[in-house]
Amino acid sequence: MEIAEEVVKLLKEQKIHISTAESLTGGMLASCIVDVPGASEVFEEGYITYSDAVKHKVLGVNGDDLKKYTAVSSVVAKQMAEGAARVSGSEIAVATTGYAGPDAAEDGTPAGTVYICVYYKGMADARKYNFDGSRNNVRQRTVEEAVKLVHGLIGG
Repeated sequence: MEIAEEVVKLLKEQKIHISTAESLTGGMLASCIVDVPGASEVFEEGYITYSDAVKHKVLGVNGDDLKKYTAVSSVVAKQMAEGAARVSGSEIAVATTGYAGPDAAEDGTPAGTVYICVYYKGMADARKYNFDGSRNNVRQRTVEEAVKLVHGLIGG
């Protein structure tokens, strides 16, 4: 992914470190970044927090918020990104959470519902997306959009 190469270049130029907190994408976002040669200069750590218990334990996501809003929400995406930045010490952190499907979730959340949050300079910017296609397509589109968001925020 060419944009990932540009992101790594910008991170290096600005001496910014990045970390990821992934649920839906299960490590695909971190992999996309570290596929770029030289990413070791800017990539700190990645957290795969697939279960709610791990989101709470590792990233400090509020348990009551997980129950009230569910993991597929902007509230949880923000807390995941903030938690990843706090735990890793990175200047920028990206969180992905959502429901890839193939069918709707038990609570009625449509397949393809995704939240991506980028935490940068003390601000958490969470956005909602609705992607079509297979489970893998939803996950891949999430990674692409997350990298684009980072790119836009750091001056791409």
